[in-house]
Amino acid sequence: MFEDKQDKAEKFRQLQDDYTAQLPGKVAQLKQAWQVVEVNSGRNDVASEDAFDQLKNVAHNLAGSAGTFGYGALSDVARELELVLARFDGFEACIVEDKEAISTFVFKVCDLVTQQPTRIELPQTETAQMEINRKPRDQLVYVVDDDPLLASEINDQLIHYGYEVQVFENSTQAERALKRQTPTAMVVDLGLPEGILAGADLINKYQSASSEKVPLIFISARDDWEARLAVVRAGGGVYLTKPVDFRQLLDGLDAVTEWQDEEPYRILIVDDERVLAEHYALVLTGGGMKTKVVGDITELLTAISEFQPDLILLDVFMPGCSGLEAAAVVRQKSELLSVPIVYLSTEVNLQQQMQALQSGGDDFLQKPISDEHLVGAVGIHVRRFRKLRSYMLMDALTGLLNHVTLKTRLESEVQRATRQKSTLVYAMIDIDHFKNVNDTYGHPVGDEVIKNLSRLLKQRLRKSDIAGRYGGEEFAVILPDTSLTSAQGVLNELREQFSVIKHRNKFSCTFSVGLAASPPHMESNDLIKAADDALYLAKNSGRNCTRVSE
Repeated sequence: MFEDKQDKAEKFRQLQDDYTAQLPGKVAQLKQAWQVVEVNSGRNDVASEDAFDQLKNVAHNLAGSAGTFGYGALSDVARELELVLARFDGFEACIVEDKEAISTFVFKVCDLVTQQPTRIELPQTETAQMEINRKPRDQLVYVVDDDPLLASEINDQLIHYGYEVQVFENSTQAERALKRQTPTAMVVDLGLPEGILAGADLINKYQSASSEKVPLIFISARDDWEARLAVVRAGGGVYLTKPVDFRQLLDGLDAVTEWQDEEPYRILIVDDERVLAEHYALVLTGGGMKTKVVGDITELLTAISEFQPDLILLDVFMPGCSGLEAAAVVRQKSELLSVPIVYLSTEVNLQQQMQALQSGGDDFLQKPISDEHLVGAVGIHVRRFRKLRSYMLMDALTGLLNHVTLKTRLESEVQRATRQKSTLVYAMIDIDHFKNVNDTYGHPVGDEVIKNLSRLLKQRLRKSDIAGRYGGEEFAVILPDTSLTSAQGVLNELREQFSVIKHRNKFSCTFSVGLAASPPHMESNDLIKAADDALYLAKNSGRNCTRVSE
């Protein structure tokens, strides 16, 4: 459940107040460090060098964070101070060459801290893409068609995959329904009783009066330019000609509603400045993303393992370990080589930025960064990452995890279940008599059966469940935090639903299931073998049934 805007705005104001309360302490550190450097002019001792490093760190911190919390002028002056200090390796050189300039900037910072900040407001970062990520999947499909037989056939096919279908015979009925509730998608006949292009007219009228956009599939007996152009102008995503191929209809629904299945982006924020990190988290959360903040760099690998981020937002300058060093540590793990790392820093030197990217980063965002820019840049990287990852991890035919990725995820989930002392169930699924399907109808039809089962698994399983294609006509499902009894009920329900689906409107198929749980099987290979043995038992028990590992 997402908080309302009033709560979010209050959190933004509270973070600004927290930052303001910290400023006197930061300025005191700045003044004290400068006094040590200034007083010790001509000496070369550890205390002076430490003070000079602290002077640079505080200037960097203020330059990168003050603007975010309404202190724009303070951020600019701190940035100028940081640039002056960056020219020198040690305090002696800066004392000789730029003592007056540094002193001037230090006192400007002290003066600007007393000024009232610009009051920050709730950022308008909830873009259409982020709004999509947050919309719950209700699976409601409106079918607008005056052919009762076709509408009934569409209804019968879609309900097997978890869709709730409402059928309307004309534009008037559909308009009334749209005023009551916006569906997940619409299947609209282009030619309705009101006219040969009435379906497109219905959608154009709705879209002009509503800010919500509905994914659309148009069907029509026509295949001419005028009809297709009308559909494009109405915003139709898919155009199918009659007689309707229900496989294409389901593929079309998958395509136009794909965004509704997308999990919120998961962003790991690594920054030792707590208030700034929480601000970033609040901004990204407002954009529909899930966030986790890491303040202690030594906890980074553990946080990555538990949170499984889509992107790591990493501050470059942190005490004890730089962002560049942290990125290099992350890249030591082969499974994390593809996870985007985006640096946040006030660094403007291109050579330094290139060095940071060579250490394992993917992009460099300069502080202070606007809230809108932050959400947009993060979203672009995550979308690209997820698309590339899908090519590497997914089975091309089904869109489920491939064999290698499935086994890797199982190992990870077994370890997580062991840590959390929870139960995990692993299911092996095999389509019964699948060779007969290929021999009788051909391999392309066999592929359709495989795709139909994968679609059923994606539609009917929980978001937390993990489904993959084990190989050929075999599938596997990982059900975290699930008892054997519950898992058996879920798989039996799926088995019954699959058995009534008509493939090519000609024949039905069934599948058999083997189940095993962890505990007692505490290793992934043992779990796979136990589930496979149970599947073998199901096959020998007459097929089309579920068996639990002995």
